[in-house]
Amino acid sequence: MNILAYINGIPAENPVITFYALFIVGGAIVALLLSNYRAKQDGYEFSFFNTIFLVAFPCGIIGARIWYVVAQWSSEFANAPWYHVFEIWQGGLAIQGGAIAGVLAGVLYVFFRRKGTPVLKCTDFAVPTILVAQAIGRWGNFFNQEVFGQEVSLMGWSFLPSFITNNMQNGTSGMIGAHNVIVGDGNIVAPLFLIEGIINIAFFFLITTGLESLEGKHYKNGDSTFFYFIAYGITRFVLEPMRNQHFIMGSSEDKQASVSMAIAFISIGLILFVLNHLIRYLDDKKKLENIPVLGSMSRYFKERTDSITQIKVKDEKMDELDIEKLNKLKDDKDGKE
Repeated sequence: MNILAYINGIPAENPVITFYALFIVGGAIVALLLSNYRAKQDGYEFSFFNTIFLVAFPCGIIGARIWYVVAQWSSEFANAPWYHVFEIWQGGLAIQGGAIAGVLAGVLYVFFRRKGTPVLKCTDFAVPTILVAQAIGRWGNFFNQEVFGQEVSLMGWSFLPSFITNNMQNGTSGMIGAHNVIVGDGNIVAPLFLIEGIINIAFFFLITTGLESLEGKHYKNGDSTFFYFIAYGITRFVLEPMRNQHFIMGSSEDKQASVSMAIAFISIGLILFVLNHLIRYLDDKKKLENIPVLGSMSRYFKERTDSITQIKVKDEKMDELDIEKLNKLKDDKDGKE
């Protein structure tokens, strides 16, 4: 058996730094870099999201832990020491809670601290990159031996490298993530963590390169953000029924609850996506003025958009003036020579 099979941190015997933590942090950093790159492509500073990240990432971790603790309370925490709630290095972060808390914290920071910046445009830069962070973070689940599927024949997955298949079978030893899971000889548990990662990367490219092209002139700020929730819900809806019952949050009978949560994510994403277009359409037709809440929201976001547009136009004009000055200096120098 490969030496990596049951190592889940450094050092191997009693890990001080777990691979789970390294992949979670690594995924978040990659998402930050991608968010900054996407913002830079639109004319912002490359460091645009650095401060936002320092707020959103810790909030995402807290939200992910709270979601997991609530879901696992009766089976894992009710009879455990109180400090077990804080032992996140042992695993136990729920992506649903992390995504909601992290996005909400980032939105609030931009709303209150980045005056003149359109909120939905910022979320469109950052939120789709969460899919990449999730894909990387799932490798932490791999080393923790969790988020696996049903027991399947190894022959059907023989194309995978041995360091992956070795960590998905255990002989007579209990798995790290579920001690009562024993996989028979010649079998492995299906690598749902890997399948989910591939789907997440595919959705990331679909949202960031395909969505705007598909919508064309109908694309609106916020569409990419709301489609993330649709994409995440679809992924969970497809994969949750395949998950091994021992790797489901809550009791082994809670698989239907996980599917219901996936449907909720899809529904919320679709509703927000439709509202995003409907509100803008009604606003263009001047039909929101008599609706106090929607009218105020529309005016606010329009003012934020107009504000940032004015700033960009001003910057472009300044650049043009600088170029004119340089050309004039060059002409004067050539004339003297």
